[in-house]
Amino acid sequence: MRVGLFSRRVRSCLFAVIDSKNNLKALQALAERRFSYALPGLGSGEQPAVDISIVTYNSGKWVDGFFESLKAQNYPCEKLNLFFVDNGSSDNTVAQLEGWKTRCADLFGCFSITRGENIGFGAGHDRAISLGSADYFLVSNIDIQFSVDALEKVVGMALASGQDDVASWEMRQAPFEHPKYYDPVTLETNWSSHACILIRRAAYVQLGGYERQIFMYGEDVELSYRFRSYGYRLKYCPGAMVYHYTYEHENQIKPLQFTGSTLANAYLRLRYGNFIDKVGGIALQFLLLLRPQVYPGSRRDVVGSLFRLIKKTPCFLAGKGLQKNVSFPFRGFDYEMIREGAFWNVGETFDVQPLVTIVTRTYQKRDEFLRQSIMSVLNQTYPHIELIVVEDGGTTMKSLVENTPFSEGRNVRFFGLEKVGRSVTGNYGLEMASGKYCIFLDDDDLLFADHVEVLVAALLKNEEAVAAYSLAMEVGTVNDNGGRYLELSYETPDSFKQPFDYEVLLDHNYIPIQSIMFERELYLERGGFETDMSNLEDWNLWLRYAYRNKFFYVPKTTSLFRTPAQSDVRVARHKQLHDAYLVAKSRALKSCERYQ
Repeated sequence: MRVGLFSRRVRSCLFAVIDSKNNLKALQALAERRFSYALPGLGSGEQPAVDISIVTYNSGKWVDGFFESLKAQNYPCEKLNLFFVDNGSSDNTVAQLEGWKTRCADLFGCFSITRGENIGFGAGHDRAISLGSADYFLVSNIDIQFSVDALEKVVGMALASGQDDVASWEMRQAPFEHPKYYDPVTLETNWSSHACILIRRAAYVQLGGYERQIFMYGEDVELSYRFRSYGYRLKYCPGAMVYHYTYEHENQIKPLQFTGSTLANAYLRLRYGNFIDKVGGIALQFLLLLRPQVYPGSRRDVVGSLFRLIKKTPCFLAGKGLQKNVSFPFRGFDYEMIREGAFWNVGETFDVQPLVTIVTRTYQKRDEFLRQSIMSVLNQTYPHIELIVVEDGGTTMKSLVENTPFSEGRNVRFFGLEKVGRSVTGNYGLEMASGKYCIFLDDDDLLFADHVEVLVAALLKNEEAVAAYSLAMEVGTVNDNGGRYLELSYETPDSFKQPFDYEVLLDHNYIPIQSIMFERELYLERGGFETDMSNLEDWNLWLRYAYRNKFFYVPKTTSLFRTPAQSDVRVARHKQLHDAYLVAKSRALKSCERYQ
């Protein structure tokens, strides 16, 4: 027991060194900006010239797919200026680029190919970017294929009003979305992947471009942190999707990526971390020497990284902007919080797109919560959505809902009821729903942008399932009862990571209310919430809907919900749930007798 306690204490102390104290501050800063965030105004509809920077290195197998998808863009090709920098390829990459230039140079505004030795990712893009002059340029990998409207959407987002202090707009990757956290309301993020990203040239020039001392891997995080240290914001554009074929299989280890990313982490800690972060970066390098080798020779490469770290320390102790009150997260060798489901396949297309109804229950003095939840609906990548907002006890939220601009193909309806309780308002929303599928989104919960898309895809692929549910992030929150709140913890509980099993569901609820999409036909067949229940009414409903049916489990975090952060409030809440447990379960089982 003493050995166990000691080992846990050592582990706790170690994580206190390698995980930054700024991690929570960085997330809280993103959440705080929700309160002042307004939907970007529509752009002018113009389609300005865009420079595209591509660095190649033995990339021949990707060239044709890249060009075919680029030619198919809705964006006019004559507005695209292509600048290729080849880093000393020994295959047929340059020959293929020359072939494409011969065939379609007149199709694009500019088509430039520069050859040279291998100078790395950032330096290669610096060379390509310097050849152009457009206000916006796209940094792209060659192993990318664009969806037909990708450039149109990302440029449209950049040109929308309210983007003056935004430096970059990261495009969404498929078939595996980058799993780092982004804010579901503002779509801001603490760092951006530069596999495919649109960047404002003025911001890039002000900072001096990529960090030349980083050869490959980590230069995108460094530039992201430097943008933020100069006061810029970073955006994620989930509607602009590209297919990025970077991994041959799940959890693939690339030697250059291993050494480059681990060394870059130490560099970034020197420049952007506090004293403990800097110490943690050095400790992590030594810890790599103690772990089993991830590939033959990895320990030797780590020793080489340590010598490079010592040599370049003076360079990375400087170079940060002067913006104060900016927090830079470090989580071991990673940076931002990771959402579960990194290797869940996304971006599939289907011939049908059934209507989905989202039902939101609210009541008076919930303006800010409701506004933010609606924005998370507006950010959905799935186009065919109906939002029904039902207020329990009045119509105080009617103007907020009706004044929210909804895009084409989406509909919103508001209903105000007398004070009838949460269960009745939820049932009313289901009664008014027009969609084939339904989701409950309480006014203080939020959806990540792909929530509806992922669940619809799961149901269309698994026709025997009547419902699909995904993982959800539990956010410990303190409310000030004035419409403001503070988020204190973020966790996707292990108890939620449960493939569908009715016997387990009978024991406890592992499906948060906003994380499940179900066929509306279930409501018509088996009814809605028990109207006199105010606790565990959702568990009671899932037990009735799941009886002799199949639910499909998606192990990807696509939503978040709030629980009280204060211990006394949590204890009181758990007591209420405990008292309701047997009632909710027994009623569900009695109802299921009718479905024999």
